[in-house]
Amino acid sequence: MFDAVRKRTVGVLALGAAVSMALAACGGTTGTTQPSASINRTGTITIWHGWEGSYLDTKKAIFDAYMAKYPGVTIQLVHKPTLDTAVTAAVPAGQGPDIIAWVDDWVGKMAKLEIIKPLDDQVSKDFLTSTYSKPAVEAVTFDNKIYGLPETVEAISLIYNKKLIQQSDIPKTTTDLLTFAKTYQQSHPGQYGIVWNAFNDAYFQAPWVYGFGGFYVKADGTVGLKEQGTKDAVKYIDSFKSVFPGKPDYGTADQLFKDGKAAMIINGPWSVSDYGKAGVDYGITTLPTISSTGKPASPFVGVKTMMVSANAKNVPLAVDILKWFSNKDNQIKEALDNKEIPSNLAALADPQVKAIPQVAAFGAQVANGVPLPNTPYMTALWDPVSKGLEAAWTGKESADQAMDDAQTAAEKNVAQLK
Repeated sequence: MFDAVRKRTVGVLALGAAVSMALAACGGTTGTTQPSASINRTGTITIWHGWEGSYLDTKKAIFDAYMAKYPGVTIQLVHKPTLDTAVTAAVPAGQGPDIIAWVDDWVGKMAKLEIIKPLDDQVSKDFLTSTYSKPAVEAVTFDNKIYGLPETVEAISLIYNKKLIQQSDIPKTTTDLLTFAKTYQQSHPGQYGIVWNAFNDAYFQAPWVYGFGGFYVKADGTVGLKEQGTKDAVKYIDSFKSVFPGKPDYGTADQLFKDGKAAMIINGPWSVSDYGKAGVDYGITTLPTISSTGKPASPFVGVKTMMVSANAKNVPLAVDILKWFSNKDNQIKEALDNKEIPSNLAALADPQVKAIPQVAAFGAQVANGVPLPNTPYMTALWDPVSKGLEAAWTGKESADQAMDDAQTAAEKNVAQLK
């Protein structure tokens, strides 16, 4: 999964009160992997992924521990910056990995293309529902079949530098946020009040689109880029042009925050470990309320998903590794190291996890989010929205015209999937 530059990427439960609700709804579990005599734990399993930086270190340690326990198994981690295109090219040609680490919005399309295998003969629905949170179960289920095991839950939120802004001074509405960005830059030349990947990334603009009352696509394939709420969101994003870098892509925004040149950034759980290592004393809070609608900005809530390729030669071994990777102890480790929100119910309820401020903060943002759909139609939206956002930001087209054109392109893509 392209964790550093989300292009999809991904209402899921928060911590605190939401933990208890999830446990009540789904039941408790130890989340442990039961040994199976039928598994041939020898050979090589290749995993294609998009993990980067220190975020990858913890995941690598988990797989290393599996190999230490089962010396006959070799797990090869292969980073693919453009994982989606790499997988869709390789697997139909009989090549590619055994396991694909991605986000749930690709489950439907890859299932339809037969790039991933249904796992119902390896994973029971009872195991799935007793081990993982309800939203995570829904994320890996498509057409009533199980197409993977969930890793962790994520949503982007507002991260701030405590040395540059106090939590009490963080803007609570979109109007106040724009005003703050302007006044901060006036009093701090060469610096920024807030930055985010505003240039052409559909995933990072979703909080505004859904908060303003727009949408990308519905389950039946209805496209919402011409909706007034969607256009209003794009116009709001473009109102930051005068107080943003010329091309505010992910890398630019990320580095400005690391360098202490931005008071706030919108980013996800995958980023905070590196912010800490960069010496940033950061805090996390929820995104502001939309002034015109009174609704909170609503980011996509994605479930990182581990899927088995159609070309996997040892499916039981691949599934065994997925169960290991997503068991209670390993998801606790990911929460402690990377501040990720577990999908494993036992890990989610663990006192160590519940006590992590970053996890609780991202969990609060998750409560305001909208589920990242796993319908195939979602994949038809990323490119048209990206191009439309870029056209509007650069001034090539007005926001209205850019979204009208994106609507036409997206509807064409959707029609090809029906």
